Amino acid sequence: MKNAILLLFLLIQIPAATQQFTKITTGPAVNDAGDSRSVNWIDYDNDGDQDLFITNGPQAGGNNFLYENKGGGVFEKIDTLIINKDLSPSDGSSWGDIDNDGDQDLFVATWYNKKNYLYINNGDKTFTLSAGIISNDPSYSESGTWGDYNNDGLLDLYVLNSAGLARNFLYRNDGSGNFTKISTGPQSTDQFLSRNADWIDINGDGYTDLFVVNESDQGENVYLNNKSGSFTRSQVPVLTSSAGNSTSSDWADVDNDGDLDVFITNYAGQRNYLMLNNGDNTFTKSNQTVFESDPAYSFCGTFGDIDNDGDADLFVTNAFSNSVSLTDYLYINDGNGNFTRSSEFSSVTGWSYGASFGDYDADGYLDLAIAKCQGGNENNALYKNNGGSNNSIQFRLEGKRVNRSGIGALIKVKSIINGFARWQMRRIAGQNGYCSQNLIAHFGIGNATAIDSAIIVWPNGAVQNLSGLQINAVNTVIEDTNLVTDIREDEIIPAEIRLDQNYPNPFNPETIISFSIPERSTIKLSIFDISGKEVEVLYDGEIAAGSHRQIFNAANLASGIYFCMLITKTEKVTMKMTLLK
Repeated sequence: MKNAILLLFLLIQIPAATQQFTKITTGPAVNDAGDSRSVNWIDYDNDGDQDLFITNGPQAGGNNFLYENKGGGVFEKIDTLIINKDLSPSDGSSWGDIDNDGDQDLFVATWYNKKNYLYINNGDKTFTLSAGIISNDPSYSESGTWGDYNNDGLLDLYVLNSAGLARNFLYRNDGSGNFTKISTGPQSTDQFLSRNADWIDINGDGYTDLFVVNESDQGENVYLNNKSGSFTRSQVPVLTSSAGNSTSSDWADVDNDGDLDVFITNYAGQRNYLMLNNGDNTFTKSNQTVFESDPAYSFCGTFGDIDNDGDADLFVTNAFSNSVSLTDYLYINDGNGNFTRSSEFSSVTGWSYGASFGDYDADGYLDLAIAKCQGGNENNALYKNNGGSNNSIQFRLEGKRVNRSGIGALIKVKSIINGFARWQMRRIAGQNGYCSQNLIAHFGIGNATAIDSAIIVWPNGAVQNLSGLQINAVNTVIEDTNLVTDIREDEIIPAEIRLDQNYPNPFNPETIISFSIPERSTIKLSIFDISGKEVEVLYDGEIAAGSHRQIFNAANLASGIYFCMLITKTEKVTMKMTLLK
């Protein structure tokens, strides 16, 4: 039954000058002991605030925890729903609107060769267990993540397995709540011990690829999307060559240079590592001392700007070290992607598994929930952010042509912080690290009092410019259906080479460049300034027949006239563009 007693959380008083967080010591969210795994901040009841969902994974089975946010720092434990009553060894969980009806549905992964669970949100604070294939596939599943790999506006599901046949599951969403299990292709037939995956467009072709982390020093996998419903396993230097006992991955632009970097955790006393994106489909492993020296028994690494200074900080959990209590790691970003370990959690011991940042009290600062598991009966942890003088802005997306949750979208914000213009980028994802998720994007903007520019790059490639935004608030952005959307290759094969006018034009700083070729060809797509100097190469290599799109970001260029040139073996076509800043 519902916990009818609503308690205001009492706080341990720690000086704000030395501590960013205060540990919550009373209330249902911190007094439920369990063998907990995944943490999701999710608005399950569509009332505008962030509720808390935590899974439990003991071998004998356990019930999951749901805490409804009542406002004012108060949570009410809900334990009457089917999502709380599975008595299963639950692990990772991922929320997303799979039927585009305006509420968030739930996937829960289980281990020990048990069935996974897909719960359909009925929109009235109840759920129904799906009778389809996803809920009838026995497995050793670690986690699952939602993403739209075929750009049809429906969320597909990728599930990670680490034992048994050790083959991961890809489920294609066919609409009306029906899924087809895709059993062909390396993403479904490879046998690795996989923990976590991210749907991420690694090569910038407008289609989401799969990045998978694996245990047992097997190395990571990149499955590039062929745009035809299939994938090819590919080597990406050095992303796929730094093998470890890998558990978690989370993508963020840690150095604010316009591309997504990735942090990968490892366990068994190894070291975690940060992969910096070089912007040319290659990565460089950061040799920062903190990551080279801190021993890792890590299961989740997740990013969040805890001090609202305009960069992504990092929290890493640790667990399972010969029954020895461990401390978690909080790393503070200096704004250039260099991290320093904070002493904030150095005296907090136990075993931590999943963790997630979320602003549950709506004060503009990210709070932190941690799933605890030492001894199988450790109380979970909740930390309130003490705040400060810096401002922030948050976004909740609502897709129309794309999936309703906006999963797969990128949000880019420009603000003037300490007198300097800074672009930041966040993504909406089915996972924000292993056993972690929040569908609301948060940006710290320091002493900025307004947003200079903001852009949504929707999963179909459409770019939406935003205005009238409120800082220190959650802004709901609805997809503009008048924007250009993708043409799938398997629908139209063009009869001739074509380079379309970019959209929008004039633009600032991003625009979409669409082009078509009638047969598989080697092409070069470049940008030239008015003097004829080549300022950027957008694509150089072989590409399949069909209609394509490329996003051009001119944040580093001055206002003026530019030309886009498409070169093939037989033709050269040019298009003029105008950049206005």
